[in-house]
Amino acid sequence: MVTWRAWTKDDAAWDAALSAVPGANSFQTSAWARHKADFGWRRVRVFAGPEVQPLAAAQALVKSAPGGARLIWSRGGPVGDPVLWDGGLRAALAAAAGGVLSYGRVCSYRALDAAIPAAMGDAGWTRPARPLDRNRTYLLDLTPEPAALKEGLSSNWRHNLKRGETRAPAFDWADADPAEMETVYREMETLKGLAPQHRADELGSLRRALGPQLLLKRAVVDGKTVALRACAVFGGSAVDLLAASTAQARKVYASYALLWALILEARRRGATTYDLGGADPDAARGVADFKGGLGAKAADTVGEWDFARPAFLRVPAGALIAWKLGKSS
Repeated sequence: MVTWRAWTKDDAAWDAALSAVPGANSFQTSAWARHKADFGWRRVRVFAGPEVQPLAAAQALVKSAPGGARLIWSRGGPVGDPVLWDGGLRAALAAAAGGVLSYGRVCSYRALDAAIPAAMGDAGWTRPARPLDRNRTYLLDLTPEPAALKEGLSSNWRHNLKRGETRAPAFDWADADPAEMETVYREMETLKGLAPQHRADELGSLRRALGPQLLLKRAVVDGKTVALRACAVFGGSAVDLLAASTAQARKVYASYALLWALILEARRRGATTYDLGGADPDAARGVADFKGGLGAKAADTVGEWDFARPAFLRVPAGALIAWKLGKSS
């Protein structure tokens, strides 16, 4: 049995320690915490085991609510050994968050194995009735050489990639204008009838805060940005973050060229897996086929678990949070 403790060192020390923990990802880094701080979230960090190389760790974001209550949200965490994600972790998070009452959720992107749900249940965790995030994703193994990765593409994907690289090659967009990025998202939202996805303030914050962790590329046709895509790389993990394309981008197969360019660069940066996020084959067959055609494998993740202090608040607080936040994260 280990003891969970609050992290007291600075951001650089946290990132250095985190990088040695299995499952570490950009959502658990100081850069992500800085991004969310722009929108009123305060970060707390806890760990178990040696400080230099923790056995498990979690960064959570906290917002205060009326009556001294605290909302605790850990996206991409905990990381490390699931056997250690016990009641001590919940107590440490609640203590670090402060307040009289607390409701917390964690959402691990670790691939699920059969033993984890039972172990989480035995440790006192519960599944929320209304999840906010995904519990299924598509993972691409980046350890093969680029030529082998290309061989793993479906014939349709390979054909469309060639079209995209010819008609709309990918360019780095390190100096992206957030307003221009928002314009691409607005065109896509209108085209597909989507609710607002990302706006300039969030996009600008993300670019500033993540810095070199963020790989951002765009496709340009006739001087106009018609598509963008971005991922975040930390340690061995690359996570898809942004994707938007206009009607013109679809005609030139820009999404294929952009994603392939990101994959190759993430691999050069040391990523061994690329997390493409989930896709429902029934509700979004085209998206699922796009990810599957790349060679990515569908995988269940540990997903969301919640808790409350006191415990009777868990169900009503979980329902309220799901109602207010919908699918945002």
